[in-house]
Amino acid sequence: MASQNKTKKVYKFFVDAEITGRVISLKEIAEVSGWSLSTVRTYRAKKWHFFLRELENGYVCKGINRISEDAFIRLHTQRAILDGEILRPRFTPTVDALLDKAQESALLAVQIYNNPLIKFRTPGFVVQMVIAYSSLFHAVFERNGINYCYINSDGSPKMIDGDRYAWDVSECVKQYYGNQVVPQAENLRFFINIRNKIEHRFIPALDLTFSGKCQALLMNFEELLTDEFGPYFGLGTSLSLALQFSTYSDEQQAVLRRIQTDEYEAIKKYSDAYDIQLPPNIVQDLKYSFRAFLIPKIGNHAKSSDIAIEFVKYDPDKSEEMERYEKQVAFIRDKLIPVSNKDKLLPSEVVKQVVARTGRNFNQSHHTKAWKMYKVRPQSHVPQHCQTEYCQFDAAFKQFVYTTKWVDWLCEAINNADEFEKIKRYREQK
Repeated sequence: MASQNKTKKVYKFFVDAEITGRVISLKEIAEVSGWSLSTVRTYRAKKWHFFLRELENGYVCKGINRISEDAFIRLHTQRAILDGEILRPRFTPTVDALLDKAQESALLAVQIYNNPLIKFRTPGFVVQMVIAYSSLFHAVFERNGINYCYINSDGSPKMIDGDRYAWDVSECVKQYYGNQVVPQAENLRFFINIRNKIEHRFIPALDLTFSGKCQALLMNFEELLTDEFGPYFGLGTSLSLALQFSTYSDEQQAVLRRIQTDEYEAIKKYSDAYDIQLPPNIVQDLKYSFRAFLIPKIGNHAKSSDIAIEFVKYDPDKSEEMERYEKQVAFIRDKLIPVSNKDKLLPSEVVKQVVARTGRNFNQSHHTKAWKMYKVRPQSHVPQHCQTEYCQFDAAFKQFVYTTKWVDWLCEAINNADEFEKIKRYREQK
């Protein structure tokens, strides 16, 4: 126990040194731990060499935050050669097995997606990522002591082939995120529905259509994995950027889509409709669909020469560097194509926003009565006699979409008790 207390003190000392970027000495480590200087030197050579880097004036810690205190203690009780299994944080056998399944499924998904010999790429990626998410959610629930199995009406667990029927991924999303409307959850729900649609279809052109959403699905998975179980489990060290021979030309995309017109259009129509019903801030979030420009690096410096392509996050503390990136992408921004039906809402989203803003018991039936009562649009699916300030006709999907001004109008109307009562009692005259 006394030896573990010393190890814990050293771990906290190393973590603090890495966070602050402080240069430390072996003598300081000996004073903090109570170990002799010779013991510290031995540990430095045999146990700490992978994160303790020597400088001219001492040592700096790089990477100690990736392992848990428990793993650090286990490192000092092992006589075996240092490897990843010693450093891995440990939970219960069931949680550990679920984490292994989640990681391996995600890596298999990426292997499928990046393999140029596979035509069934995006569908294969989606199926494996759904398995990965299911296992990850189950690991979270198992660790937290939550019963994640379906229950019969009599309180007994539902069984399938002798095993308990665990929550499917849709139920896991519902239980984990609750009523939150967040881009990570919407991205995953999108692919759950896609998985259900593509099981009996062959649609390789999805690789071109959903690449941004696929990238977001993977990045969200890693963020969820490391947030819940620590940075050790991150996939970053296992993955690299896939190399490409060239970009897809417009002609190549057109050929693929002509070959599979019916199947492609069915999925594409679903995708567009799904995006339309989401709030604009969700659709534009990189955690829903990742978008990026590949820009050649300017100059070579030591800190950036090892990586061919890297993601750069906006950092307000590096104003000059951020300004250079802004100048590089400025010429591209003017060429961006406007998004069709941006800020337009389907009826379900109108109802959702009105309820959220007013707290009133407003439903789809009330909405239908409202547009009829105020004569906002015709009943037939034609654009004539449509009050475009509040409602517009989408010729591509042959349906009406509504504006935020219509939401404002409805909120003001139903906040007036008498006016809301008129809407509820409205009966169309025949």
